[in-house]
Amino acid sequence: MNFRNSITLFVAFMGIGMGIYVLAQNGIYPVAIVNSDIITRVSIEKGFSAAYTYYQNALLVYGKDPNELKAPESMMEIRRATLDKLVVDSLVFKELKKRVGSREYTAIAEKNIQNVLDDNQGIQDASKKLYGLDFPDFKQMVLEPQAYREILQGRMFLGNENFDEWLKKAREDALVIILSPSLKWEGNQVKF
Repeated sequence: MNFRNSITLFVAFMGIGMGIYVLAQNGIYPVAIVNSDIITRVSIEKGFSAAYTYYQNALLVYGKDPNELKAPESMMEIRRATLDKLVVDSLVFKELKKRVGSREYTAIAEKNIQNVLDDNQGIQDASKKLYGLDFPDFKQMVLEPQAYREILQGRMFLGNENFDEWLKKAREDALVIILSPSLKWEGNQVKF
């Protein structure tokens, strides 16, 4: 190997290393793998933050102390539930892609979301107040997964299938690898 090739290889390795470092610093690294789909730390943190804000607001509405959520057990339970929801969303989305063409389910989901927006004019403001999310994030994290789930449930209903039974079996059959030391996949759900 000549000097020029050595320098090129060194610069390439440094560039790759710096790229990985920047991605890791921004939370773009896998925390869980669901049947080859990756769930990143960023998506878990966004979901956790939205759920935490929602529960704080719910406690305030019911006249309870929102500081109850600061207990380590509460924080861990919200994180566990967030990851579990992301696993289910991944399973539903993968099954939907298998059964319905991507153009079709995207168009149906957009139509369903637009219907929700037309019926609920204040949903954009409510997403910020209730979940602490800007509307594009709320749409991606809440509305789209719900729309995909409804589409899959409708397809299964038309095919005389039971969605809940399918989901139970899909969770049992899923290959879920959790890379977080505090959580694990046991049986068919995320546990401490």
